[in-house]
Amino acid sequence: MLRKFVVHLKNNLVGYVALFAALGGTSYAAVRLTPGSVNARALGSGVVTHAKLARNSVNGRNVIDGTLTSSDFAAGALKAPAAPVAPSGASGAPGPAGANGNAAIVTRGRGTGTVGAPHGATTDVPIGSGAWTQAPGEVDLVVGSVTMTTPSTCTGSFGNSLLVKVDGTPATFAVAPTSPASTTITVPVVVTSVMEAASSTTHHVTAALANSCTKAGEDYSVSDVKVDVVKFS
Repeated sequence: MLRKFVVHLKNNLVGYVALFAALGGTSYAAVRLTPGSVNARALGSGVVTHAKLARNSVNGRNVIDGTLTSSDFAAGALKAPAAPVAPSGASGAPGPAGANGNAAIVTRGRGTGTVGAPHGATTDVPIGSGAWTQAPGEVDLVVGSVTMTTPSTCTGSFGNSLLVKVDGTPATFAVAPTSPASTTITVPVVVTSVMEAASSTTHHVTAALANSCTKAGEDYSVSDVKVDVVKFS
């Protein structure tokens, strides 16, 4: 029986191959899909993934309005609209005029000649009138210099100086050095201020050299004094 089957298969092999090919082609044709034949009802939920979509196959017409959030977009893809420019405000009223801020010398005190300043004494050094009037709200500065010749020696000295006084009260000073000995030297007056007054006030500036050296011959010689008062208003 088996021998007859084998003989039959050999004799009809070509026919069987042709039969299977015909049947396979029919099956392939049976599963081919025509365009539009598959719709949403034919697909199970979640079976279509991103990899199954053709490039650019989804566009704005396929997205429901309001379903996208900012997290669905790449960084920088969304830009806020520019804020409107506010209109300029009205100009304010002009402020009051300020003070001119200029400085000016209101008096110049100048030495009138060489003055000897003996040891152990305070000697007045004339500098002219040295008078000025300070206006209300005005601040004044006192500046200057003194040229003097130092003594050859100075014993027991302490605080030798040219005193600058305003209205008889010491306001500032210039140091009277003891070295180098027997030398003519110019030193500055330490700057000081005369604070503002409530009403117009007349002032006088004067100068005197205080020599605390103790022995005879230990004297100063004052050859020039300059004292200026500068106002700021």
